Amino acid sequence: MRCALLPAVLLALLPLLCCQPKPAPSILPSIVADARSAFVIVADLPLFDMEKGSLVARGTLPIGEKLALLGQATRAFQAGKERDFVPVRRDSGAEGWVRADLVISKCILGVVTTEAAAIYDSPHNTAATTSIIPRLSIVAVSSDTGGMTFIRVTGFDPVARILLRNIYLRSEVVSSNPHDVQAAILLQLAAASTSPSQQRAFLTSAIKDNPESIFLPDLKGALAELDAPRPAPTPPEQSPPSVSPEPAVPAPTSPQAPAPAASQ
Repeated sequence: MRCALLPAVLLALLPLLCCQPKPAPSILPSIVADARSAFVIVADLPLFDMEKGSLVARGTLPIGEKLALLGQATRAFQAGKERDFVPVRRDSGAEGWVRADLVISKCILGVVTTEAAAIYDSPHNTAATTSIIPRLSIVAVSSDTGGMTFIRVTGFDPVARILLRNIYLRSEVVSSNPHDVQAAILLQLAAASTSPSQQRAFLTSAIKDNPESIFLPDLKGALAELDAPRPAPTPPEQSPPSVSPEPAVPAPTSPQAPAPAASQ
């Protein structure tokens, strides 16, 4: 009897189960940095070895890479200026030092999705400035402002190639969807590369791994432009050979008549 009643009980509960609120999707760890990790927030961040207080360059890091923080900052000179550097470790296990002000911890990685997002001085509608941050800019959203109408971010403007520190944006102009963030990073890497094969690798990876990204049309357009046949170069115009002018021939002169003799 119990077994016969079980399906009926489930059917009675089904509407209630369907109406239960679903848990909000959690942000993937790949775009969240806590106090012990940080994101690279500029393109081509130099990575150094530290030898007796001196820096030795060993490569660069791409924008958006997540690093483990290994300790406290240390002062060192770079290009004649003393700065703070922090020890970090990459996912590959390689370790080094980077500028402390160019990696951001306790943040969520995001990307600007509108053509020209207005920058605000403070989290108020009346604090809009005349400055903007362009679409596809990678930003680190401070965790303490996540989910609010205005979010505080530090971001890299890929057009002006400058770092914008602690600015405010409206939350609806930034996406923290991992597919959008990764697609934007790969699109920037492709734009910065001068190698067609490397550009193609970045774009095809972005399309394959992030098919739900809002930047998919941008990726496909960039790949189509890359694969479009290039017009053959126009050969330089051949100027006609120079011809030396022929010497002018003097016009013939008519013989002069003899003067008449004087009369006696």
